[in-house]
Amino acid sequence: MKTLSIIIPYYNGGIYTIELLERLGQQITEEVEVILVDDGSPKPFEAKTADYDFEWLTVIRQKNKRCAGARNTGLRKSEGEYIQFIDADDMVPDYFISRILREIRECPFDVCDYSWKSLDGTGTQHNHRLADREGRLPNPSVCTRCFSRDYIGKNRFNEKKDSTEDEDFSRKLGYLDKNRPCKHTAISDYMYFYRTSVSNSKIKRFKQGIMNTKRIAYYYSHVTANMKNLLREIKEEDKINEVWLLTNQCDIPELSRYCQIAKPFQIWCHELRGEPYARASIIEPPLRTQVVVYCEHCAIVGGITTFIFNFCQHLRQYYDIAVVYERMDELQIAKLSQIVRTVKYDPGKQIQCDTLILNRLTDQIKPNIIYQQSVQICHACQQANYRIPTDRDILVNVSEAAKESWGDESKHGIVIHNMPYAQEEQCLTLVSATRVNAKDKGQNDIRMRKLAEMLEEAGIKFVWLNFADDKLAGMPKTFINMPAMANIQPYITRADYLVQLSDAEAYSMSILEALTLNTAVIATPFPSLFEEGFEDGKTGYVVPFNMKFDVKKLLNVPRFEYEYNTAEIIGQWKRILGNKKPKHDYVPQMSVNVECIHQYYDKELQRTVKKGETIQTSEQRAQLICGAGYGRRG
Repeated sequence: MKTLSIIIPYYNGGIYTIELLERLGQQITEEVEVILVDDGSPKPFEAKTADYDFEWLTVIRQKNKRCAGARNTGLRKSEGEYIQFIDADDMVPDYFISRILREIRECPFDVCDYSWKSLDGTGTQHNHRLADREGRLPNPSVCTRCFSRDYIGKNRFNEKKDSTEDEDFSRKLGYLDKNRPCKHTAISDYMYFYRTSVSNSKIKRFKQGIMNTKRIAYYYSHVTANMKNLLREIKEEDKINEVWLLTNQCDIPELSRYCQIAKPFQIWCHELRGEPYARASIIEPPLRTQVVVYCEHCAIVGGITTFIFNFCQHLRQYYDIAVVYERMDELQIAKLSQIVRTVKYDPGKQIQCDTLILNRLTDQIKPNIIYQQSVQICHACQQANYRIPTDRDILVNVSEAAKESWGDESKHGIVIHNMPYAQEEQCLTLVSATRVNAKDKGQNDIRMRKLAEMLEEAGIKFVWLNFADDKLAGMPKTFINMPAMANIQPYITRADYLVQLSDAEAYSMSILEALTLNTAVIATPFPSLFEEGFEDGKTGYVVPFNMKFDVKKLLNVPRFEYEYNTAEIIGQWKRILGNKKPKHDYVPQMSVNVECIHQYYDKELQRTVKKGETIQTSEQRAQLICGAGYGRRG
């Protein structure tokens, strides 16, 4: 039987842990055991290497259970009458063990508090000096205390929490509550040194909202005895989150078992609930998802716009996907938000994902988007003013034609064709969705005018709808300049032909949509046309670049059944994105009316919202606005 067991949860502690163990190694006696629980570190901790030999150290390796699980393992495996926890990146003095053993002999205790302070002069500074054995610490940390095993009893750390498990543990044992009796003592000497300069520490990640555990704050001026729903809600939140209740009076004493109760003060939290409270600083947790599809500018129509929508439609069943944009048409936002998270880029909010997909060659990787791998999609054939970024992990070309056009710049890339997403809707006779006055389309505008002229000269009646931002001038009355629209598939379905007369196309989304809907195509012979599965005379007609052909053959509209291997393309993407288990926790956001009761500046709207004004926003933002006291639901 040991007198003292020291338990160290370890995960990639590095040099800090070695320094700590070297300090402890100078103090070990037969009364003491030190247990290091390696919580699934990528590189297992070795007690003996060429540089050191900790023969007195017991190392237990386990699958990752986080800090709470590691401490529980240490408790289960330890033998000591007293328990001391030390974090692997902190430090203790050279008298640490002897001073604890002396206190055990002179003043046996249930809980012994220590004076402690920051280790160096960087980061947030702490200095908690206790005057004598009557001193008590205000913080719940288990590392700045020693406990008797009898006092801990069967209590264990909450393994559902990946942060603030000390606060949870303190409420179970009651060592912060002076009204709960225990044998208490304190050591006024500095016994623990906390590293505040450790980058990416657990407490920093907790505050950033990166951990699963969040801080939920409730404010009620008076918690009355009949607020039983609040008790049930806080009890449920306490299973995974840190909960604070700020109130001037609480008439439900039982709440203290499930949260920290305090008089109102300035507090930060990830979510504020209850009554409006202006003294809360709300830290929005980062957006966490498996795949981020980023596009700086998403036009109402175009190959990239269609690619993003179709990609999300096909792959959302396999992955949690978020579309992040800087500029996007409202119709596209509404369309995408019905199937995946669709968020405007905010430089002040961190986004975390496994895979980041960029859609324009000019897109820059934003510093607040944290990813494991990046994918650049090349939607275009080579153009003199553009270059393929070299800092992407994977380059995806949408066609062999596009890849070959870039030469050496794209030789390391792979080819994954675009995916159609067919919707059984109807359309009209001749349809095109092509930008006009666009240099990258070559003589497309000239050919469109020529085709319309040829149809008229041949006496062939037609109605031609062209969906674009700009109008194509000099066309007959039956050529209708339609505004750019997010979804023209109903028109394509009813059309006899989809028309595309560009000099070159990397992989025409409108042609792919038409073929998928079994609508014939009129197109110039750019190389990727045939890569899409087009067959002249079967799925439509090739017209020469010089437009010299018998226009009357168009009266014989081909009828066909088109097959496209979307499953293979999905498989290609899945090999890039890996096997994941999506949470499928996204629920399409419903708009909420919020009436402004105090004027404030709205970052999302980028303007001042005046008192009395009603805005329409998402449920999540409505909670933030109302919770901060700026508005109320209309």
